Amino acid sequence: MNLSRRSYALIAALVLGLLALAYAGSRGARGGGGGGDAATWSADDPCLKDVPVPPVEYDGPRLTGLAHGYASESHLGGRMRFTIDATITTDRRPLALRTPLAPGSVSVRVCAPHGKGLMAQARGLSPRSVKGAGARSGRIRVTRADPLYFTVELPRSALRNGYGMRDLVKSTPKPGSNDAADYPVLVLTFTDPGLDKPLVSVSYKPDSAPTAQALGAPPRAARPPSSTRS
Repeated sequence: MNLSRRSYALIAALVLGLLALAYAGSRGARGGGGGGDAATWSADDPCLKDVPVPPVEYDGPRLTGLAHGYASESHLGGRMRFTIDATITTDRRPLALRTPLAPGSVSVRVCAPHGKGLMAQARGLSPRSVKGAGARSGRIRVTRADPLYFTVELPRSALRNGYGMRDLVKSTPKPGSNDAADYPVLVLTFTDPGLDKPLVSVSYKPDSAPTAQALGAPPRAARPPSSTRS
């Protein structure tokens, strides 16, 4: 059977169209998996659901995690140490605390992204490297202008389920992700006799409300937590 050039062109166009549809379908299937990962992480995560977070309009004392990560003891190597830097400030009334800060006053919990469970946990850690402009003879006065800074070290014994220090700052399931939801969540708690209740800092809090991702939209990119270092 003899076919004209026009017939050959029509057949080629049909084949290319079918190939394009097949490729688009395979991409859609893979893309749906990514959206599903983002939608599965909610405030019902057992690792985070009991964590109290101050409301945005709260003007009392506030704890904020500044940076966390692991490094060797010196530039020549040595034991790896995972440290967390934090600050305490207040918006309205000054806060008076004794120095040194109470031993065993800090607790740390690290939750895996997307509801994958506990990565590390330690209680009764003691803050060190305490700094504040308002420190005077065993007391420190914390104000908005003069916050208190401290560092705490997470011991290796705090690691759970075979995790390593490096895992506590890595994103999953997408390495090097720009989405904060792909990184572990650091929960820091500080207690002191000078406080009415413990102060809590959470590096990222999943939302329990329906999201665009749950409705099938692609995940919204966000900057990863600024409080990670290596």
